Amino acid sequence: MAEPVKRSSPRYQAGLPVVCRVAGGPEEAAPSLIGMTWNVSLGGLQAELPAPPPDGPLDLLLRVGDRTVAARGRVAWVHPTAEGVRCGLAFTGMEPAYAEVWEAFLAQQGGPTPRRYVRLAIDLPITCRLRGIPGVVLAGRLGNVSDGGMLVWLPAPLELAQEVEVSLATAQTPLTVISAVAWTDGAPPPEGRGLIRHGLRFVPPAGEGACRLDLFLVRALIAEYLRQTGAAPAE
Repeated sequence: MAEPVKRSSPRYQAGLPVVCRVAGGPEEAAPSLIGMTWNVSLGGLQAELPAPPPDGPLDLLLRVGDRTVAARGRVAWVHPTAEGVRCGLAFTGMEPAYAEVWEAFLAQQGGPTPRRYVRLAIDLPITCRLRGIPGVVLAGRLGNVSDGGMLVWLPAPLELAQEVEVSLATAQTPLTVISAVAWTDGAPPPEGRGLIRHGLRFVPPAGEGACRLDLFLVRALIAEYLRQTGAAPAE
């Protein structure tokens, strides 16, 4: 009987923004691919991208909380999906400062309180329409977003489980997502500028299971996040 293959380092589930492009090449020659990781390890990652990454050496840019990790990599494998490709990317080089940030993140993911979806702090104006209550529109702001939900600031408290249509305008395209209120502070905090924090979870289409943003929305929000943090590749 063949011996089972042993991985040199453990994999951890984590949804991180990732930018992939030809190593050292100009953006015009090979535009960056923006996607989301599915799992990560010391030696590489698995990601969902809108198109197959190019052959040859790659520059990879990841955002871990408020820190950036840059690495050189290569394609290990590619599988087509309905929205693009799922691919394995192996690291071939990483500067010590980036390696320190990456190893600290992996240690956190391997500890007692890992986080499946890293939240992206994005500040955008939003409008919320209450489903089932015609004519009620609230103007507020987006605070952060993850693959499973988002934090928003609104001028009035909403009931738990109330479904809302949240519209927001990124630099790329306007987006609308259906969400439900998971929690609320009930009153504005001192730093809230009169607005109240609400935690929203994304609502899956009827008959489907757990909801996650589709790849189009993920890419638009990641691109906006990278633009706001100054981590996006030069155009």
